[in-house]
Amino acid sequence: MVGHEGSQIDKRGEEMKILCTGAAGFVGSHVVDLLLAQGHEVLCIDNLSTGLRSNLPKDVNFVNINVCSWFDLVAEFVDFEPEAVIHLAAQPSICESFDNPIRDGHINVMGALNVIRASQKVGVERLVFSSTSAVYWSAHTDYSTPEDFLKLPESPYGISKLAAESYVRLLMPENGVVLRLGNVYGQRQVPLGENQVVPKMILHFLKGDEFFIHGDGEQKRDMVHVKDVAQACYQAITGTPGVYNIASGQAVSVNCLSAMIEDIFEVPGYKWQYDDKMDPRKKVELDIAKALEGLKWRPEISLETGLRETVDWWKKQ
Repeated sequence: MVGHEGSQIDKRGEEMKILCTGAAGFVGSHVVDLLLAQGHEVLCIDNLSTGLRSNLPKDVNFVNINVCSWFDLVAEFVDFEPEAVIHLAAQPSICESFDNPIRDGHINVMGALNVIRASQKVGVERLVFSSTSAVYWSAHTDYSTPEDFLKLPESPYGISKLAAESYVRLLMPENGVVLRLGNVYGQRQVPLGENQVVPKMILHFLKGDEFFIHGDGEQKRDMVHVKDVAQACYQAITGTPGVYNIASGQAVSVNCLSAMIEDIFEVPGYKWQYDDKMDPRKKVELDIAKALEGLKWRPEISLETGLRETVDWWKKQ
């Protein structure tokens, strides 16, 4: 079904067997929702280290295993025989990667290698790999970062993700799609790491949780809603193999983000607390033109709409 590099899988509208790792997580559960809604047969794999089984439908095909466990993983691949794989399972925290780089590398590199090897063994037609903007050099630029910008990760997390990318491109050049995600936010995001600024701001208002804006708050991030990310993962199954930025294409400062949260909670001019922690990444803004061309994807959910949906979800929890 897949020809030379740059070819597409012509299975649009057909039911496929799709395996998703990290399926019970924040992004993974939204991907599974979309795949099921489109009528595909899905095998969900997650070891529930950070994901929640309650994020998935009760009757979904779910297996609790770790992608680092080769024999368990390959057995599921052989039994299910997926046509496409979406690999989302990862160690996602930059801070944790500094504290324990060995664990970070084991999960993000060895886990990815296991998924690649298992995909090769059963003849998977498309492997979609979730990467990160942390693979790029953080030097400030006056333009949006394209996919060929200097790759100089400044964290073990970024290094492990770039290494895994390299294995995908080397071992599955005609079948692999790498998605470098911006700052994903939305429903079901649990603030476990350091980058989940949106749920932390929301819980500050809803529960009184302590929250500080780092530095002067002028550091900028490229926010993208989780449902747009799920759609990108889905379209990557039939899109052109390659490496793509998946984001909004527009950077917004943390101060601007906080002001939007203020408006939603109807407390304009709220006095946020600031600390002296300096964020070395002053600006993250990704060029998403390539995704429009190769995946026929563009973000559809505005930041304001996405934030309001996220706040509404948290209020119901």
